[in-house]
Amino acid sequence: MAKLVYSTPLLSPISCTSKTNKPFLLPYTFSTPTHHPTFHTQRRRISLKANATDKKQEIVKEENEEEEEMGWIEEKALDLVEFSGSVTQAIPGPRVGRSSLPWILAVPLAYLGITFVFAFYKTLKKLSSPKALRRRLVNKNVDLIKSIDNLFNKDREEVQHSVVQDLIEKTGFSAEDILRKYIRYALNEKPFNPDLVADLIQLRKTSMLSDSQVAETLNDISRRIVKDKGPVVMDASGYSEKGFKRKLAVQALFGKVFYLSELPEFCSRDSSLIVKEIFGVTDEDAEKLRIHTLSDAGDIESLEKMVEGGSDSTDNSES
Repeated sequence: MAKLVYSTPLLSPISCTSKTNKPFLLPYTFSTPTHHPTFHTQRRRISLKANATDKKQEIVKEENEEEEEMGWIEEKALDLVEFSGSVTQAIPGPRVGRSSLPWILAVPLAYLGITFVFAFYKTLKKLSSPKALRRRLVNKNVDLIKSIDNLFNKDREEVQHSVVQDLIEKTGFSAEDILRKYIRYALNEKPFNPDLVADLIQLRKTSMLSDSQVAETLNDISRRIVKDKGPVVMDASGYSEKGFKRKLAVQALFGKVFYLSELPEFCSRDSSLIVKEIFGVTDEDAEKLRIHTLSDAGDIESLEKMVEGGSDSTDNSES
């Protein structure tokens, strides 16, 4: 903090003359004290002024450098324009209208431009075609199935609701879509045994779907199978070998879907469940196909116990 030095008050007599021209003295007056900055304060002010001057010089220098760079770029651009103009003028031949562009140069440039636009349009159309969209959907389905399979192979208990939520965010599918896609994959590609049924039950529980949603999922799977392979035909005589195998495949798929629809742990017997009606199967034929499916699975007793055990538990809960 700068110290202030006060000057001593000075007494200055003031002489005046009266009307009779006789001089006389007035009382002494005190002069007001003045403040004089010390040496340190003056030095600080000088340094601040010097710093401000240096900053202004730096700003001016940077602005000059930017102007020089912009000037250099503009100069090079002008040189390029002048060079291209001189080249086009040096090319002999007729010109396009009133411009200096020769036809011999305009034709290949126009061809390249049209080719580029056509290639861009063709690529865009190819990426947005139904075939490309279908391919991307198939790739997403494959990634989904592999993710769920890997979890089931490690530990079935790892498939929890948080895992289903992660799959929903990653793929953009709903919980109903995830359950439907994996069931269709499992029924077509995996052996129908108690381990597979346990996996499907675990996925159904972690999806947190209601019984009506699960029933509609099974109905949707049945509609897709019938649309792809046709309804169930019990008498396959008269069909070709290919048609006969196709009808056997439909019967096997119906037996698996019908078995899942009867599992209390998987789906309650909701009134909206119309699997038999979609496949066009009577109650008697449905029972025959279910037994045939269990016999093909090999472990009939385990699969039967899953149905019976689930029905017993529901009966006990109701009582």
